[in-house]
Amino acid sequence: MVLFLSYFTIGQDLTKDSLTIMHDSIQNQLTHPQSHNNKKNNVNLLTEAIYLADDSIRMDKANQKIYLYHNAKVDYDGVILVAEYIELDLKKNTVYAIGITDSTGKVQGNPVFKDHGDEYEATVINYNFETKKGLISNVTKNEGDIYVNIKKGKKMPDNITYVESGHFTTCSAEHPHFRVRFKKGKIIPNDKIVTGPIYMEIEDIPIPLIVPFGFIPNKKGRSNGILFPTYGYTENRGYNLTDGGYYWGLGPHMDLALRGDIYSRGSWGIKALSRYNFRYIGSGSLDLKFAHNKYGETDTWNYNEDESFFITWQHRQDPKANPYSSFSANVNFGSTNYNKLNSTNNQDYLRNTFHSSISYNARIGNGYNFTASLNHNQNSQTGVINMTLPQMAFSTPRYNPFKRKKAVGPKKWYEKVSLSYKMDAKNSLTTVDSLFNQTQFGDFDNAIQHTIPISSTVGLGNFTWTNSMNFKERWYFQSTNKYWENDTSFVGTDTIAPHLVTNSVEGFEAVHEFSYSSSLNTRIYGMFMFKKGPLVALRHVLTPNVSFNYRPDFGAPPFNYYQEYVDDDGDIIRYSMFEGQMYGAPPDGKAGSIGLSFDNNVEIKVRSRKDTVTGTKKIKLLESLRIGTSYNLAAEEFALAPLSVSARTTLYKGLSIRYAGYWDFYGVDSIGKRVNVYNWNIQDTTYNPLRRTKSDWSLSFNYQIASGSINKKGKDKDKDIDKYESDKGTKEELKEINDHPERYADFNNAWSLNLNYTFRYTNAFNATQIKYEDKIVQTLGFRGSINVTQKWKVGVTSGWDFQANQLSFTSVDIYRDLHCWELMFNWIPTGYRKSYNLTIRVKSAMLQDLKLNRRRDWRDY
Repeated sequence: MVLFLSYFTIGQDLTKDSLTIMHDSIQNQLTHPQSHNNKKNNVNLLTEAIYLADDSIRMDKANQKIYLYHNAKVDYDGVILVAEYIELDLKKNTVYAIGITDSTGKVQGNPVFKDHGDEYEATVINYNFETKKGLISNVTKNEGDIYVNIKKGKKMPDNITYVESGHFTTCSAEHPHFRVRFKKGKIIPNDKIVTGPIYMEIEDIPIPLIVPFGFIPNKKGRSNGILFPTYGYTENRGYNLTDGGYYWGLGPHMDLALRGDIYSRGSWGIKALSRYNFRYIGSGSLDLKFAHNKYGETDTWNYNEDESFFITWQHRQDPKANPYSSFSANVNFGSTNYNKLNSTNNQDYLRNTFHSSISYNARIGNGYNFTASLNHNQNSQTGVINMTLPQMAFSTPRYNPFKRKKAVGPKKWYEKVSLSYKMDAKNSLTTVDSLFNQTQFGDFDNAIQHTIPISSTVGLGNFTWTNSMNFKERWYFQSTNKYWENDTSFVGTDTIAPHLVTNSVEGFEAVHEFSYSSSLNTRIYGMFMFKKGPLVALRHVLTPNVSFNYRPDFGAPPFNYYQEYVDDDGDIIRYSMFEGQMYGAPPDGKAGSIGLSFDNNVEIKVRSRKDTVTGTKKIKLLESLRIGTSYNLAAEEFALAPLSVSARTTLYKGLSIRYAGYWDFYGVDSIGKRVNVYNWNIQDTTYNPLRRTKSDWSLSFNYQIASGSINKKGKDKDKDIDKYESDKGTKEELKEINDHPERYADFNNAWSLNLNYTFRYTNAFNATQIKYEDKIVQTLGFRGSINVTQKWKVGVTSGWDFQANQLSFTSVDIYRDLHCWELMFNWIPTGYRKSYNLTIRVKSAMLQDLKLNRRRDWRDY
């Protein structure tokens, strides 16, 4: 390295015409502290600049010039210039830098210019340190995601560059696959690029389309700007411009994107999406959508007009906002047919229900909790809406009222008695979306429920004894009264026959309910050891449980929660005064039942070479087998409950099987009606002790397999399209991505396959037909993808509808990585959403509206 360290001024006499200084390696640190204003007004490159070169530095006294050869560098007042050859003019305070052609004819060491963070590479640079102006030629400048090539330009003191001729592109290749050419332009760093008329070249072939001017934001982060629409055509709604609008950055914590759709046959839509993020408060987004659709030609049989809306709001509280309370929101509410008619997202189409929840949770004192929420559930097929406005709950921690303050020795049995309290309150509404606008406050149902559970668990040797009492009190504000109207009445010309009259009686009602239960259980272990073979041990765990449950008759005095009326046939019909109420009604009739159940679990232990610690592996043969029944001591008939048997196990990873069976101890008569006679006492049953009422078998299989990662070759190994996920928070991020396929394809796995299959077989007794009926329900779905090459990816989602005996919803996705471009094709060959969509576009979000789109909309069918 050659270093020139100057300790004299230009005014001093140089004793030789030229001076050549050559050293192998010298490090130079030169500091001449002067004020910034002095530097600007009186530039002295000789004494204030740092200049280095690996080969040599030559000074020309007569012309007051310095020549730097091979890896030369000049550093002055924040301006750094590196090149193979640099020439300093001390008289004019200018610098000239170029690269040098080597013996192979290739230019080495093209100038790289840095000015306070602004950096670009050129073939020739002329720069004046005093005026801060410079002439540059063949410059490649990076502005965000955009590469700007300047054939000839002039750099100004404010870092603005005026361009006489150039082009820009988002392609990182040395010879770009596409570029946008312009004759005149202005580059404002970290702001925008403004040009005159522009046209595009693809593979050096000009596209015969000229745009009168170019305006490209190149700010880091967010910037206000136009959101360009997408042009299209559909048979039913005509030519269209969709998703056009404007983006606003509303300060550092909020933004807004306003978009609109317009169709030549009268349809239109508007969408507003706002995101926010406030430190120590929370973050989220609000999305409002409205659409007015017109299909077909006016005054024709297929003409249809529709208005719909949809609201989505998501909010997450900052964990640092308040350690004792939290607020969250997840709202999905709107017209039943909005997603069906307007959304291009297949998942929105397949989703039949919408759920919403706005909740507030607070922890009070030592374990007390309060929750308030607004909930909404909507079925897009039926249009039924269930809303709870609001739902509140308050609960206390479980505590032991008889616990000694200063305990000595083991706990007494009464110290294990614990209790808690919980209050629930609801104000709910059930309606349909077409009548939602007509809802009044009187249409809501409201109630309050108080619950006090008391329990105690005591160990009796190898047994566990659990006792519990449960107290409930429901506060209702109306009850039901029914009676049979026997008289025939006339309303106009209509005759009203005898009928049931149901009246709602307004008034406060406190409904009490309490019950007692006790259970005793233990565990019995059985083990069998194998001395030889792959089996090591077989273990069986049996858990018997005996229980007793009691509740009084809430239909009798003093409660009288059940009433009676006599119908037209003379039958006495018993009903609850609180049927259909929010928290239900106490059961009718006295109950004192004894229950008996047995839970079983079977496991084996086998030898395994993979386990280097124990050398064995556990396998569950039977995860659960439960057998149980009960006997109601207070029942006058049908005291013995049906015997239930349930079992489940996993045959293989992802493959599970379940069984549920029910056997009745009582028989049926000749017309299929259940009678209070044991089944073995009925002659036609050949003395079978039990009568099977239902058997249910279900098998489910869910398996996912995928290949390992692909090792990419060449210099593009790490240049996946995932790198284009940068610049999060910009307005381009708000541009809705076509949902078929996803914007960013995953090439990490060569292939993947997900299979899911369910089979359910039910055999149940039909009392009306007096026979057993079989029912089989099957579902099959699969989703897979394969990388045909490192640039081609194909994905398929489908299934089989066994009932209709045809393919279920099917979607085919094809993706092609075109380096700086991407091709996406989605095809839905059959069904209600039959359509296709072909898109070729630039990957970079900066030029995301530079695309070609061809689609056939599902509405056209």
